[in-house]
Amino acid sequence: MAEKMSEVFEMYDVSLDHIGRGRGAMLLHTDKGVRQLRATTVGEKRLQAEYEFKEHMYQAGFWHIDRLVKNVEEELITYDRYGNPFVMRMYFDGREMNVNNKNEILLAVDNLVALHRAGRKVWQEIDRDMQIRERNDVKRRNREMKRVHNYIARQSPKREFEALFMQAFPYFYAQGLRCEQAKAEITEDTHMGYCHGTYNHHSVLVCGSADNRYIATINFEKYHIGNQLQDLYYFIRKTVEKNGYTYALLTTILEQYQLGIPLRQADVEYICGLYRYPEKFYKLSNQYMNGAKTRISPKMVEKLNRIIEEEEKKQALLEKLSGYNISKK
Repeated sequence: MAEKMSEVFEMYDVSLDHIGRGRGAMLLHTDKGVRQLRATTVGEKRLQAEYEFKEHMYQAGFWHIDRLVKNVEEELITYDRYGNPFVMRMYFDGREMNVNNKNEILLAVDNLVALHRAGRKVWQEIDRDMQIRERNDVKRRNREMKRVHNYIARQSPKREFEALFMQAFPYFYAQGLRCEQAKAEITEDTHMGYCHGTYNHHSVLVCGSADNRYIATINFEKYHIGNQLQDLYYFIRKTVEKNGYTYALLTTILEQYQLGIPLRQADVEYICGLYRYPEKFYKLSNQYMNGAKTRISPKMVEKLNRIIEEEEKKQALLEKLSGYNISKK
């Protein structure tokens, strides 16, 4: 592999020590630190926007971020001998956050605060005219769920997954409609700024020694300008569910975030509203619709059963969250 990629390596101003493997990428240990080299399907325009965004975030004080590296020809894309495009990013010698380690969760929350502060500053001072993206288009998602329902309704006979889906659909679709009707409108810029888009344990690297730990942030493929509470909700949902829907952990995350960025009662209601949407059911319905219909994997049935089984825990958690009084914290 190293020999095949030698022409790509030579296009960067680094001296290569050794090569490791990451998630679908090569990790290059060089004289200038760790670099990630990955094949890309992203166009030059989007990569240039990512490059500028991350440079601005770095200048705003958010230093541990996987910035793009230009080659010796000042290009963001480097092609191998077969014409395959690659991009290089600065990377870090660390590991993914342990989703069951409270101290690391708190470090990740502090890092999210820093990301949001820098992201708000960059948006306000540099990119104020950039388009705001709404990543929670509930109305569109509900239409897609209904389309899957209508498709399955026409199937005869129905297989195990399809029969179970039809039984569960009325409950989850009704949830989606309630979220559509009660969807909070963004009326002020309190939490507007750059968002990560998929801030979870896969995007958080714990680096450094036990005495000097720090967090590095990666995987910005879905970064956008919007309500930054979407990031906080996403981190809460992923982390709390990995810990058995523990309400105490949820409130700990909220309180830690508040130490850096104040929250209002309306903000808690906004997060609660995002959490109420049947996200997993929606994603599974899409997975079914976009997959091969000739054979449905048994894992699809397992996933749907798990979603149904966990729903009671989720609703109990949301009931407690809806009664969370931020003024007393």
